[in-house]
Amino acid sequence: MVPNPFSIIESAEIGEIEPELTAEGATEDVALPPVNIDRLPDGVVSGTTLIDFSAAQNLVVRSSVSLAMLFASRVATTGMKDGDDEDDWLARYTLKLGELGFRVSGTSLTTSTFRKKGVAVHKAIIPFLTIAFGGAAVGPIILAALSNLQDMDANSPWITLFEKQSRRFSVSEMHFAAVSATATETTIRYVVARLDFETGTTKVLFFRIDKTNAKFESATTSMTADNSLLANLEPKLRAKLDQIISSTIAEADIG
Repeated sequence: MVPNPFSIIESAEIGEIEPELTAEGATEDVALPPVNIDRLPDGVVSGTTLIDFSAAQNLVVRSSVSLAMLFASRVATTGMKDGDDEDDWLARYTLKLGELGFRVSGTSLTTSTFRKKGVAVHKAIIPFLTIAFGGAAVGPIILAALSNLQDMDANSPWITLFEKQSRRFSVSEMHFAAVSATATETTIRYVVARLDFETGTTKVLFFRIDKTNAKFESATTSMTADNSLLANLEPKLRAKLDQIISSTIAEADIG
């Protein structure tokens, strides 16, 4: 039986947003500048994912994809059980996007070892991420954001939000999505990047790799969806996520 995406949206448990954990152990909310969901920029952090919309000018596509990924992230997180790990989370996340009507293709897995030591994570993963995207022409906003990260404020809201979402498991796991759209269809190149070393810091992207045999794993998946379906899903997702949009979606301002 084909799932009804509208029923899935209405019945899903999306949980509550956890406050940010500070170095002192106290908690505080991530203060995000207001974002206009109707006019999202080229770069967005939505839930767990840094999204590049530079090849998708349709504003409805931008809002619906951002909301769909936030929805899938919240459902996957809320559904975690004792003993579940990052693979269980990702399987649930991908399944939920499929139930919304995204056509998910097979996933390509790659494992690599960092050759250069003393390099910050955001610099070290650029070559791997470029290959995972299929070339530097795909995801230019994401690649530029990573290249320019050392010139940005490490405490800027979008970086803080993205870093917070990467700390769900014992591994550091970051999600990137490069979105392109034609008049009828939207395609997403989705990359999950995992680092298998313990950083001991909350700022994973700024951590300097000096451990021997530090490894990087990437899982790349292609997803497609009809623009007409996305347009129909958008108001349902917006209504479901209304209370958390302002604290979970932010402009990735790369300057």
